[in-house]
Amino acid sequence: MHNCDRRQRARDDAVRRLGFFRRRFGKWIALSQFGFPFSVGPYPTSVARFRAVARRSRFARKGRLFHTLASIAMTLGWPVGAFFTALKAHHRMRQRGTTPNGVRTLLDMYWLALRHSIPSFEYALYQFNCAERRKDVHEYIFWNDIPGLAALNARLGADDRDVQDKNRFADICAKQGLPHVPTLAVFDGGRQIRPAAPFVPDAPMLWIKSLRGKGGAGAAKWIKDNEDYYVTHNSRVPADKLADKLCKQDCLVQPFIENHPDVARVSNGALASLRIVTGIEANGKAEFVTALIALPHGPRDTSAAGILCSIEPETSRIRKAMLPSGEPVTVHPDSDAPIIGMLLPFWHESV
Repeated sequence: MHNCDRRQRARDDAVRRLGFFRRRFGKWIALSQFGFPFSVGPYPTSVARFRAVARRSRFARKGRLFHTLASIAMTLGWPVGAFFTALKAHHRMRQRGTTPNGVRTLLDMYWLALRHSIPSFEYALYQFNCAERRKDVHEYIFWNDIPGLAALNARLGADDRDVQDKNRFADICAKQGLPHVPTLAVFDGGRQIRPAAPFVPDAPMLWIKSLRGKGGAGAAKWIKDNEDYYVTHNSRVPADKLADKLCKQDCLVQPFIENHPDVARVSNGALASLRIVTGIEANGKAEFVTALIALPHGPRDTSAAGILCSIEPETSRIRKAMLPSGEPVTVHPDSDAPIIGMLLPFWHESV
């Protein structure tokens, strides 16, 4: 029996080491999707100069050794990663009947990836195979340029923690008089940060989410049943013991918010997410740039990987909707309610 225990422990240790290796290896493989860490040739537009800043600023805060290793991995990995991504994007273009879609398009897609670090999926998304769209190729910011925004914000004195820490962000909203979902409790580092008194909730439903996570990580709806709260009926916690459980994770507790009735028809019951992108003009005024709304569907409790919808800014009308795979949809798959043509409530007030 003792030998069996030792063999089992050895197997468990091997599995843990393999899992650690896979996670680390997966992160380095992911670097093959970011583009080169340097720029080649002149910058024909201000956006191209911004993209150069983005490439130089990636991993800049990680230390010289990590930055050097990451840059080497990106330099070696991008040609391989871009090639296989180009093959997938080209195959998808041919399936959808996008034209032109021949070998020349595949080679052009790969050339732009090598020459300007333009992701191949974005090549297909923005239809750079069409001459009319191709001429504006240096006027786009792509997903792998996001670090450039953080770099410019840092130069202007911004602090990433203001938006990465949800409790910190809520405090800023409160000080500025901005409407926001109230915070009932905060747990960080194994202790209750707020409120000062022991947290014993009595709301019919609570929404728990990671304090610094993203993409809906760690989010869960807790429902009150008599003196208990539960996520599933097999996981019940007395209300006066819930704080002890939440102390084991860095999280924030809010009241559960429901969709407007008009939006509820195109949701699975989880909260839809309206994203409005703004810029700041030279005079300091905020300017509307664009927006989208993500509609939850299927078994998900958040709008992550939801149905993405574009919006007519003048009317709030949803004009296009698609699944994360890019497949267009016209009705919600759970409720069969029409999506296209729907008018978003309180749109102008939100803008």
